[in-house]
Amino acid sequence: MKNDNKIMISVVIPSYNRAETVGQTIDSILAQKVDADVEIVIGDDCSTDNAREVLLRYKEQYPDVIRLLFHEKNMGLGANWATCVKACRGKYICNCDNDDYWHNEHKLQIQLDYMESHPESNICITNHRTLNRTTGETKECKAIIDHSDIQKSMWGGCMFCNATIMYRADFLRSHLNLDEFIERRFSLQDWPAWVILTAHTDIDELPESTATWCTETVSITRPDSVERFAKRLEEDRKVCKYLGELFPEKFPYTDEMWENFASGRLMAKAFDVGDYESAKKYGRIYKGEDGIKRFCSRSRLLFEIWRFLKKVRSKR
Repeated sequence: MKNDNKIMISVVIPSYNRAETVGQTIDSILAQKVDADVEIVIGDDCSTDNAREVLLRYKEQYPDVIRLLFHEKNMGLGANWATCVKACRGKYICNCDNDDYWHNEHKLQIQLDYMESHPESNICITNHRTLNRTTGETKECKAIIDHSDIQKSMWGGCMFCNATIMYRADFLRSHLNLDEFIERRFSLQDWPAWVILTAHTDIDELPESTATWCTETVSITRPDSVERFAKRLEEDRKVCKYLGELFPEKFPYTDEMWENFASGRLMAKAFDVGDYESAKKYGRIYKGEDGIKRFCSRSRLLFEIWRFLKKVRSKR
């Protein structure tokens, strides 16, 4: 990994807490075997643990590779990421969240070779694996994209790992309003970016497995209670409303539509975490599908039976 000013690849790590895992993230990037100059741009969003001390130690050890952006006030994940992207100097931009890491030391070289030989390609992803750090269980996963309507498939949910992505930087900046992500303090960065960018390009998939997505950690995208999930959905609402403004015909937004969607998600979360009172509350509001859960939310007995049967099915 070279350390001069001719940066080819910028790797963005939006950081908040996770002092215990961010070192592994950085180490996996530093371990890359790539014939190109790489920088690591890390934005710390006012961590409340000792993550900043960890980052400063890495900066001291690798001053020509690591660039630190320490925010004075908490910005939110989307704004933090966008601030880092604006600071990137590379021709290509990659992501790696601070609880994930790259297990393939050729990850950057594989994607760089592909992008350089395919100038029409703007976004490239690979396969990945998941890891539950608590149980040690790993699973290899294939990236899945519906190319028949890629933008709609991004809206509906993405079956690939953010840590595998490589963007062509000039394309990203041409089609993504990073200042909007910052000014609106978006709590998400990857999903809305994909919805916007796929209005202008497809995404290319490579077969190699390169990144490990750690799925057991609690985060803004993986809250551990109905209350926290409700807060996350309020932040998601801002993003969906913004996307509805950009693409009103394809992704129409109304408060009524959102309230029904959110109540369905919160009812489902209540079943997952065993919160009967919340299941009953949101089951009364939700008007959509999933009639079995709505029915079972009417009584604690039915609620517990549903949870018991789910546990039995999951053990088969």
